[in-house]
Amino acid sequence: MNKHILLALMAAVWTWANLVEPFHPRLRRRTLSIDKLPRSLDGFTILHLSDLHTRKMGVLERTTIALLSQASADIAVLTGDLLDTENGIEPLRQVLAHVRARLGVYVVWGNAEHQLAPPSHKDALERCLREAGMHLLNNDARFLTYDDATIWLAGVDDPHSGHADLPGVTPHGRIADLHLLLAHSPDVLLHPLTGQYDLILCGHTHGGQIRLPGWGALWSHTRLGRWAGDYVLTPSQIARRLHRPLPQPYVIISPGIATVGPLLLKARLFCPPEMTVIRLQATSSVPAHTQD
Repeated sequence: MNKHILLALMAAVWTWANLVEPFHPRLRRRTLSIDKLPRSLDGFTILHLSDLHTRKMGVLERTTIALLSQASADIAVLTGDLLDTENGIEPLRQVLAHVRARLGVYVVWGNAEHQLAPPSHKDALERCLREAGMHLLNNDARFLTYDDATIWLAGVDDPHSGHADLPGVTPHGRIADLHLLLAHSPDVLLHPLTGQYDLILCGHTHGGQIRLPGWGALWSHTRLGRWAGDYVLTPSQIARRLHRPLPQPYVIISPGIATVGPLLLKARLFCPPEMTVIRLQATSSVPAHTQD
């Protein structure tokens, strides 16, 4: 290939990955069929956002607000890394004002929340969430009801930075029709108690930010390895990778809204920012699967 053509191609890829794709979030709708999910939960919807890393009101935040106006669900969840600096509190407040969910909005901390300094910034974030009517589930859990069904909704503080208390929120046996866990990082899977859950929602990996066709994420920023950079981890995949028996949970990992990295290298390639509406589908005979 001609050297000038190669340089032009490299410049085009850099421009797309740094200046275009990171600022075009999408609203993705995903159907998740889970074996033995009660019919009463058929059609239950979850709006999942993660890794907003809010610093200011910019193009990305305004586009996120526009997409949120098209999205509603039975519950909404935010799986951490909401804020990077205290300057992001007011823009975050404006974004959160557009999150709508019939049964409430539930939040867990990510590693970014534990890096906020001084500690008063975290207090300001918690106050912002409380004023927005959101529920913080850091190592906490509660029962929800959806028509005739019951849901055990648990959340842990950030597993990646060692703040998760999974034993403290995990029931000893089956106590609801759906056991749902929120955790910032899929590193929570390192604890065998995750086998008590049907579905785990995470963020943190950003989908790898750089993905190659046929290869997937270049990295996952987890202790699990590159395979945890996928968007969906199936029960059989988890059992095989972690050498555990079935049943295991289904894990959906959000690629997040913002990007991380050094200035001018906060790239995304084949991994657009995303908020996801997950619709649960009941089935009594087929293995779990997803459909976009």
